[in-house]
Amino acid sequence: MKIFVNDILLNVLTKPVANLTGVVLNISHATEVLAIYEQIKDTKLSLVRQYHFLPEDYQQVKREIKARFTVIEAAGGIVKKGNSILVMKRLGKWDLPKGKLEDGEDKKTAAVREVEEECGVRAKLIRKVGTVWHTYMQGKENTLKKTTWYYMECVDDSRLKPQTAEAITKVKWVEMDKMPKLLEDSYQSISHIYQRFADQQTSAVPELALPFR
Repeated sequence: MKIFVNDILLNVLTKPVANLTGVVLNISHATEVLAIYEQIKDTKLSLVRQYHFLPEDYQQVKREIKARFTVIEAAGGIVKKGNSILVMKRLGKWDLPKGKLEDGEDKKTAAVREVEEECGVRAKLIRKVGTVWHTYMQGKENTLKKTTWYYMECVDDSRLKPQTAEAITKVKWVEMDKMPKLLEDSYQSISHIYQRFADQQTSAVPELALPFR
């Protein structure tokens, strides 16, 4: 469970991982995770960019964390055209298309819809890439947004344009070898999910059998 708080990673592990960057803590309950969340939620300044927690019972800790928040579901797409990736600039940062699920909508449908709404690109869904979580305040509520990401292939980009109503000012295709440099001006959550996608490109990952064309 990878939770991003003001672009700082709180990573709850399912098993030990070697060569982690940042602070690594063994925990029994979610208390340690939530204590660090409280310390950093109101500030963007932290000497440590990544915290990793190894719980005795992962599912229990995950339940305890989710109980502390209002949970919102979202979905997004990493869209590929040839050897290029669809990116957009929102609020001055490079980002990938994503958004909240509408009432009664499933994650796959939402991901495809958000790509078309935010960037004007029709895409077909290939497979799931992964899931990230991030927190923010909505009024006085601590909100935890779960975003499920999918790999997609471009079908039609003839109407490529930014959805300015969502504070998106630019959309473009970027070659994959230029993505690491571009993501220096992005969010840690976006860099994380893109790197997961890039790593999957070098291995055999089965495609999803989905009714998208």
